[in-house]
Amino acid sequence: MWSDRETENDCLGFASYVDVLAGVCTLPDLAPLTLGIFGSWGSGKTSLMRMLRSRIEAMEGKRIKTLWFNAWRYEGRDEAQSALIHAILARLAEDKTLWAQASDVICRIKKGASVLKLAKFIGKTAVTLTPDISGFIDCFAEESEKVAESMEAFDGDFGLLLQKMEVDHIIVFIDDLDRCSSDKVIETFETIKLFLNTPACTFVIGAYPERIEDAVGEIYGVTESQRRKDYLEKIVQIPFSIPAQELRDITCYVGMLIVARNLAKEGLRELCAARTTFLEGDSVSEKIREWPKDNQVHLKGKPEEVQCELDGILPYVDVLARGLRGNPRQIKRFLNIVSLRQRLAKANQLATRSDLLIKLAVLEYTWEDFFNAVVDTVDPQTGHSALIQEMLSVAASDGQIQSESELVTESLACPGLVDFLSVEPALNGKNDLQPYLFLAQTSLGQGTRQALVPVDEKAKSLARLIASDDPIRTRTASRQAAVQEPAVVAAVVRILLTDLPLATRAIIQTHMINGLAEICKSHSEHFVTTLKTISQQLDPKGQEAVNVAVNSFFNVAESAGHKVDDKAKARFKSKLAEALTTPKKKSR
Repeated sequence: MWSDRETENDCLGFASYVDVLAGVCTLPDLAPLTLGIFGSWGSGKTSLMRMLRSRIEAMEGKRIKTLWFNAWRYEGRDEAQSALIHAILARLAEDKTLWAQASDVICRIKKGASVLKLAKFIGKTAVTLTPDISGFIDCFAEESEKVAESMEAFDGDFGLLLQKMEVDHIIVFIDDLDRCSSDKVIETFETIKLFLNTPACTFVIGAYPERIEDAVGEIYGVTESQRRKDYLEKIVQIPFSIPAQELRDITCYVGMLIVARNLAKEGLRELCAARTTFLEGDSVSEKIREWPKDNQVHLKGKPEEVQCELDGILPYVDVLARGLRGNPRQIKRFLNIVSLRQRLAKANQLATRSDLLIKLAVLEYTWEDFFNAVVDTVDPQTGHSALIQEMLSVAASDGQIQSESELVTESLACPGLVDFLSVEPALNGKNDLQPYLFLAQTSLGQGTRQALVPVDEKAKSLARLIASDDPIRTRTASRQAAVQEPAVVAAVVRILLTDLPLATRAIIQTHMINGLAEICKSHSEHFVTTLKTISQQLDPKGQEAVNVAVNSFFNVAESAGHKVDDKAKARFKSKLAEALTTPKKKSR
């Protein structure tokens, strides 16, 4: 299994970015500087920042201090301004000898930091450039001299402190800012802009840029997208967005994760150093596969075992890439889920294919609503999916076939779904999905196939699906009901027979009658009650579809040896029903 924590093991090819960014952060002519490391959740922002910090700390001949500040840790506890300034002072205080020599400056800075809490309103005015004149005057009415003096003195005292601490440059890495409340996000930026905007300071901020823009909109009431971006540009002088991973990169990353899990610590450095060679040419998978054999000295086990593990995943990376779009954290989480399911399949002696297991896990992860619909409509006896089968038939007909199922129509509208189902290993609706759906209950919160639910709840759910207007849902729910334990079957029949005469739409009545027929085929003890309800309480109302369904049910009942009243037959008789439901005589 793989840890979800950030890492400095470079399996993503961040080294070239780190080299350039380290040079940018330490250029004195660029400071004061705020560098934004931008990327979506799980894209590797924190890992890149950790590597960058290590690279800077390893530089020789530079009097640089670095600080890691996790903004989210202070959420709801301290003001960002106070927390950030005191975190910087605490980092400098680690050199106790020099710290003691700078006690006079330190006292002034701490006092100034407290006074500057009064300047929050000024911060809003200066950063957004949208002053409220009356508020500005009111702010200075009471503490104008004290605030003004503190703001003027703070920069000078802070610079003097760094000089006494023999520090030319302090680089602050601010992580998890996008997890904070909007108030905390803006407060942090205001602190950087107003109180730490000195040539000795560089800030590296890892964040999801859209989240920062949302915070601007929420706190300052800015609705226009461009104005939100303008604000971000005022704060972040140099933005760096982590590039998206291509298929070759993802293949390399997945392969390196698998190999790394089987290495001693010394071998990790060798593996990361070999990344560029893996990407040379076209055979990325093969080069990674050969690496364990050529570097056995670093392995915890046998190279054949690692190669076997690689063979179980690498051929299906393109399927993985289609669903997870190269997000490193999602890939790690996904691999952990697949690994767990493979172990469970082996422990439970389930017949599964690795390629289909991976594909269904991607389907579950990427198209959750569709996956749940497949779970709801899978045939309990064969494991086949009528939903997938009809979807692909409609898609292949180029508009010649129209589906009566709204579920099919909605699923066809999901971007990329049909293509994903069609590529190898293909899901064509005739695969036995039951072992895979059993495993799906173990993770990702898929609870739609829970076995241990009260009888009444399960019966209500099945009856509701049978009485839906979607033909796929009603057919599969009928088959699912037919294989339930007797108590559940009896409850489903009872609910359907109670609701059948009350249904106002012919299609619903038709689906309920067909569902009852499917159930009674397997549980013949319910024929008598069902025949009685249909014969005595149901009014054909001239509805041909209902007449056809009733006559079909009568035929099923008679085939099972039950007598159908002639008067009932006469009530539901129609030419169409007779043509469609009369059993054909076998020709001699």
